[in-house]
Amino acid sequence: MRHLFANECHHCWLQSLVIYLCSITVLVLCNHGLATVVDEDNQRTSACIPCSATYLAADPNYPNMLSNIFVSTESCESSLSVVKVIKISNLHRSLEGEGSHRHLISKLKTIESDSSSTYLDRYNCELVIIETLNGVFADPFELQRLVNRKVYLDAAVFGDTNLELPAALSNSSFVEIHMDLASSSKANHELVVQLPLHVRYPPLDGSAYSNIEISRPDLYIRCRKRNIDKDCQWGVSIRELGPTEKVKWRIPCGDDAHSTIVSSVTFLSALVCALSIVFASILYRPTIYTKDQ
Repeated sequence: MRHLFANECHHCWLQSLVIYLCSITVLVLCNHGLATVVDEDNQRTSACIPCSATYLAADPNYPNMLSNIFVSTESCESSLSVVKVIKISNLHRSLEGEGSHRHLISKLKTIESDSSSTYLDRYNCELVIIETLNGVFADPFELQRLVNRKVYLDAAVFGDTNLELPAALSNSSFVEIHMDLASSSKANHELVVQLPLHVRYPPLDGSAYSNIEISRPDLYIRCRKRNIDKDCQWGVSIRELGPTEKVKWRIPCGDDAHSTIVSSVTFLSALVCALSIVFASILYRPTIYTKDQ
């Protein structure tokens, strides 16, 4: 009996030791940056990616690309520590302009930090905004012109980039915009992102209007050390700014009840124009001038 009790105590002691060692390991990994931050849904909210990964939306796993496992390095740990210092708040969205070509305006504010300006002198830090668009599109050539004019650091369009497709035949597209945070180190500095948008031809609707809703964008902060080539990694962190109202765009569209009349009138107009050209070609007699005239 005493021997059995001793064996049970020995097993309990071994189990307690294993649990204790596992807990210490997890704490050490977190303190040294080898374990990444996760939210309540067990989704990773910050991680490190290679500097060769220029665009976040280009990752096949987007928007869950931070769930990928990357090897942590010293540059990664320092970059993640800088990312945590930069704070963004107060996202306000609006749609400006008239007609089928408008601008989506996003305004954000940076929160004052004693060490943010010091870090931004030694790190390249960017605000990355990724918009998901349905029924509207952003012209990649227009975005490239804005990049050339230094309005953005970089910009790209992913997904359905066919500008000629109507809304009924097009898929979602992602617009990724990069903005420099070096000029936003001052307290309450306002960042303004103006995204030019264009309407796709909407499907026919009996109400004569089609409603487009643009959801809240995905916001990321990413930083890396300046002048580093070996083992270069971006420290990336997603930013959650709370609920934001969707931007709504009411677009006029054709009424399905009028499709027969419009098609008939269009066909007859095209037929009359074609016959007029044929008759004019047949009846045309060129005037011939001689030298005596």
